[in-house]
Amino acid sequence: MTSPTSKELINASMAFITYTGESLAVGANTVFEIGKAIDGLLPTYPNLNNDWQVVWGPALHSSNEIITKKQANLTFVAQSMSSPSSYIVATRGTVGNNIWEWLSENLDADFLTWPTPGSLPLTPYASKATADALRIVLKTLPPATTPDGFSPLPGAGQTLADFLTRLTEDGPIEICFTGHSLGGAIAPGLALWFKQAQGKAQIPENTILYPMPAWDVNSVATISCVSLAGATPGDTAFSHYFGEQLGANYDRIFNTNDVVPHGFAELKQVPSLYAPAIPMEEFEKISLDVIEDNVVLAERKINSKFDVLPNSNPFTCPVDKAHSSFASQALYQHIAAYQQQFGLPDAF
Repeated sequence: MTSPTSKELINASMAFITYTGESLAVGANTVFEIGKAIDGLLPTYPNLNNDWQVVWGPALHSSNEIITKKQANLTFVAQSMSSPSSYIVATRGTVGNNIWEWLSENLDADFLTWPTPGSLPLTPYASKATADALRIVLKTLPPATTPDGFSPLPGAGQTLADFLTRLTEDGPIEICFTGHSLGGAIAPGLALWFKQAQGKAQIPENTILYPMPAWDVNSVATISCVSLAGATPGDTAFSHYFGEQLGANYDRIFNTNDVVPHGFAELKQVPSLYAPAIPMEEFEKISLDVIEDNVVLAERKINSKFDVLPNSNPFTCPVDKAHSSFASQALYQHIAAYQQQFGLPDAF
């Protein structure tokens, strides 16, 4: 990867801002506290040049754990003040302590048929993990009721699709979808979802979002995506279809020493990533074997394989021997490496 472009720098910053307040306990005010914190960060956060404001969201989904709720997916839309027709849809990666999110939105290797407006030579399949996360993001909205002491969230009571529909009624716009980690898998799914639904396209009944609003009937929106550190969201047919729809408007950024982008298409490369200096522990090898077995079973069911998306833009962060275990090195390569690459502060 050469020096990051302005667009890559801006989207990387937005992707990491989505982690703001992820450790807060879930309550009636949580999303409003996060929204206030994001508003406070935007003027001074690196790469953003005090040029962006939130115009929809944030929208926060929380999952039920055994005893308490945990934060999960969070999404917001930001608008450039110097170029008002430019928007970024940023969606959060995995919340580290949310076991439900790890199991449901990251490690579920089964496939779901990806709904398309027309017939294709090969049926695209998305990973169930990505499809389920996408469904949640599309259905979660900023609360319509505002607690005392807070201002209403922009776009309160509107879904993301409803909000973007309204934007396209005012003329040509540019929308870039971005996210890191789990967000780096959801963002391409969102970009494809909205790209294929432009014009008078009719999305058949499906489990992701049905019915899909006629959100951009005049096809005035230019759609792009910058994803960071995302896992593989679908099979070979999905990757081909995605490339046909997005083309050069997609930028897949990943660190070659990051474990996450190797899932699920390139799992066999994982054990040797940091070897021989930092080998995997035996229990880590066993866990990886279980995941690989689940991937093989899922691929056999559809007679296809997971496949990385086109337009890869890799960089390599050297192994840091200060992180001497495989797990700590993997965490460093998945988070700190991207922060260093794009000049970002520690995760929130």
